[in-house]
Amino acid sequence: MTTKEFLVLFCESTGQPFEGIFQRGRKEGYLEAEDEIFCGDDITRKNVARILHMYLLKVRHVKDLDMKNAEVLRDLYDCRVCANHVAQMYLRGVMEARDLLSCGGFLWFDLNGVDTSLEVEDQITRALKIS
Repeated sequence: MTTKEFLVLFCESTGQPFEGIFQRGRKEGYLEAEDEIFCGDDITRKNVARILHMYLLKVRHVKDLDMKNAEVLRDLYDCRVCANHVAQMYLRGVMEARDLLSCGGFLWFDLNGVDTSLEVEDQITRALKIS
């Protein structure tokens, strides 16, 4: 799923028009310029987490949870900029960790991984249920 396809689905789910989403999202604080620039690229899990977290924080005014319990994710701090976004979406059950039994049984988020369209649709639905 590309960033544009994600945002089309996101707009449908939130009841807002896709037209003007990049400007509106930047103004409201949940989108960045890179989302428009790279809208044709596959959206990574860390960017899904960022957008959904910032939407909840900036638009819905949902307070952050203490991210300490997310430290079970081995790759949480591989991206220090997105660590809180990832932690919030993991802790709230919006996005799941990957269990790598073949690599010693540890949990990781897979920051640069790409989820299926059905998984992303479910993540949007879960995020929008949070109040």
